[in-house]
Amino acid sequence: MTTSSAEEYLRNQLTSFEMSPGATDALATVYHRRLGRRLWSSLAEQGTPPAGPDGWRQLTWLHPSVVRMVTTGPIDADALHAADANGAMYTVAGGPPRPPLEHLPERDGVPWLEESVRYLEHDIQMVDAAQSLTLSRQLAESSQPHVDQAVDVLAHVWPAAAQEFRTLVQSIAYVDGTVFRSATVEQTYGVIYAAPQSLGSVAAAFEMLLHETGHHALYLRNSFGPFVLNGSALASHPLRPDPRPIFGVLHSAHVLARMATGLHRWTVDADAPDEAHERREQALKNLSQSLDVLGREAEWTTQGIDYFKDLRACEDSLRAA
Repeated sequence: MTTSSAEEYLRNQLTSFEMSPGATDALATVYHRRLGRRLWSSLAEQGTPPAGPDGWRQLTWLHPSVVRMVTTGPIDADALHAADANGAMYTVAGGPPRPPLEHLPERDGVPWLEESVRYLEHDIQMVDAAQSLTLSRQLAESSQPHVDQAVDVLAHVWPAAAQEFRTLVQSIAYVDGTVFRSATVEQTYGVIYAAPQSLGSVAAAFEMLLHETGHHALYLRNSFGPFVLNGSALASHPLRPDPRPIFGVLHSAHVLARMATGLHRWTVDADAPDEAHERREQALKNLSQSLDVLGREAEWTTQGIDYFKDLRACEDSLRAA
């Protein structure tokens, strides 16, 4: 594939609901290298960055804690080197692979994670002041089996989605909350924050993985350009009772399409639990409502028009199945 045809292929994948694992990997590498360039520039001011001033060109992945360091600051060279001594904080082309999926808190004293949970709690309290979030070792220990089984099911029924999950997600943080279910925070790209309501069964965990990986996938797409022109305009959607920005409705449609598709693929199996069937129907219903809101309210960019058509085609195929 020539350079121009490869670029065209990736541009087309940006507006496709289903992305090939190879395209996901290529786009994620570009995303991490963009962050890496900012990181290396700051490290150069504090000394010699790893592998020289252009070392960022070989990056393939940054740990979520490093993403947070770059996006929210401050970039602390000493802290980065200390953290890297305890585990891979980044990977480079031709180097050792990424560490395996992390289940947090599997250990105590992870300052960046504690701070991130406080940030998430603050954001939620803007809507519901009664919300509180706490990292839970007990939840991690009790829920990891459901997550592990859900990952296995996903690999069986939708291998491309399972590969995308492992490309985009590095850590699952287990947080005990009130009505909180799960979340993705762009400033800690690579982390899924999961609570008891999304971990109570294999089907719940399966849906949660599709949901939050979907957020990661859309953040990745939109880092290359927006899909909507009026993203800050408010509208309601099925996943939140309060009016949310159009950008949030777009996220709900994307993740609901992922959920409905993955659950449909699972329900084809004769041994799929009744809960998977029930969740599929609810996800498809909510998807239709979200797409109707977007059809009325969203002002699309050129690539957004193509993307919305693809989401509509996804809904049509699920209804025809």
